[in-house]
Amino acid sequence: MLLFLGLRSILRAPRRRNRIGAMSEPQPPKQPAETIRVTPADAAHHLPGPKRAYLTVIRGGQDLGVTVEVQPVTTIGRAPEATFTLQDLGVSREHACVTAGDEAHVLEDVGSTNGTRVNGRPLQGRHVLRDGDKIVVGESVLRFGLADDMDIDFQTEIGTLVGTDPLTGLESKRRFDDALDYGIQVADREGEPLALLMMDMDGVKQINDTHGHLFGAHVIAETGRIIALHLGNDGHAARFGGDEFCAFLPGRDKERACNVAEHIREAIETAGMQKDGIPLKPTISIGVGVFPADAGSSLDLVAHADAALYRAKAAGKNCVRT
Repeated sequence: MLLFLGLRSILRAPRRRNRIGAMSEPQPPKQPAETIRVTPADAAHHLPGPKRAYLTVIRGGQDLGVTVEVQPVTTIGRAPEATFTLQDLGVSREHACVTAGDEAHVLEDVGSTNGTRVNGRPLQGRHVLRDGDKIVVGESVLRFGLADDMDIDFQTEIGTLVGTDPLTGLESKRRFDDALDYGIQVADREGEPLALLMMDMDGVKQINDTHGHLFGAHVIAETGRIIALHLGNDGHAARFGGDEFCAFLPGRDKERACNVAEHIREAIETAGMQKDGIPLKPTISIGVGVFPADAGSSLDLVAHADAALYRAKAAGKNCVRT
C-alpha cells in the first residue's frame, strides 16, 4: 500500500517541459563560472583620471561631433588661426574666448557680430562655465564638459566615426557635402573661385573579378591616400561611393584645378600598387568644374563636374576633362 501511494504521488507530480513540449531530461549540476582575475595594473588602467575641460560641437554641419580640449586660452571663431575653428558663416572670425583659471573656466564674447548665447540666454560680460553648459555661436552649438581621458577619447572617437570614411581615411560624404556648401558660400562672399573634381577609378572591376574584392578595396584605399597627399591642407576630399571620389579646392580657377587633377591622375597611374606581391595598375578619370564660371550652386557644380567626368570616360579613360 505504501509503495502504491508513493508511485501515485510521483505520477501526479508536475513535470517540467521544454520549449517544444517534450519532457525535459535531468540536467547535470551547473559548473561555477570561471572567475576572471584582474591585476592591480589592469584595475589602475581603467580608473578614471583627473577631469579636463573640453568642447564638443553637438549641432553644426561640417563640425558636428568635433571635440577639442580646452587650452589655457581657447579662441572660438571662423579664422583658421583660432584654437577652435568653426565652418559657420554666422560665426565671426574672432567670436568668443574661454580662459582657464585655477578653479574655473570663463567664457567671454570678444566683440562678435551675432553675439554669444549660453543655455539659451545672451552672454553678458563673463560667464563661469559649468559641466553641460550649451554655448551657441552662429548656427553652431558647443557643449562644455569636464571629463577624464577615457571620456575625451570616447568623444573624439565618435567624432572620427561621424566624419571619416573608414576605408580611405578621407572625410565622410556627409561632412564633405557640408564643407562644400560652406566653401561655396565663402567663395561667393569673397568673390573667389572654387574648383570641384569628380573622379572615377578605371579597372577596379577587373581587379575584383581577377583577384577578389580585397584587392579592389586595397587600390581604392591607396587611391584615397594619394588624393589626400596631393590636396594637402588646400582642399577637401571624400569617397563619393564605391570607387568614385570627389574633391574641392577653394581659390582655384580652372587652369590651376586641372593641374592638380593631372598630378593626381599621373600619381595614381605610376603608383606601382601591389598586394601580396601581385602588381595592380588602376587608373583614374577626372572631371573638373569651377564655381562660379560653370555653375552657381553646389548641386549645379556637381552636375557640371560629373558631366565632365563622363566626357573623360568617353575619351578613353585615364584623363582629365572640363
